[in-house]
Amino acid sequence: MKRSRINPVSAKRAKLNPIRASFRKRILEERMACEARIRGCTMMPTDVHEIKTRARGGSIIDEHNVLALCRSCHVFITENPGWAVETGFVVHSWATEADMRAAQRARFKFTYNTNTAIYLESDKDEDYDF
Repeated sequence: MKRSRINPVSAKRAKLNPIRASFRKRILEERMACEARIRGCTMMPTDVHEIKTRARGGSIIDEHNVLALCRSCHVFITENPGWAVETGFVVHSWATEADMRAAQRARFKFTYNTNTAIYLESDKDEDYDF
């Protein structure tokens, strides 16, 4: 029995890839600094990170669903999923619009209120008004 070759990319994804490439280029040109600023950050964005990933139902070409990140911040977020959810860099598949806004506030709290590019445990319990 002869087996057919499995396509490495689906037809749907093949159509989306050129759109994604130009979208990615535009995001990295417009957002000229890393949007995470985690310890070890190089501040030069090279990656586009989806807050709600494709696997969780997110769009890869929605500018409200992406962050421009340097490689070290992107690796840290990917390797620490619990922390990433807690700080709003990733949301679950069942996230609502309200959850997305809460994630945005959590990212803001982490990124702009620590002032050091280091995640501090003491910042976790403080209340901030947005």
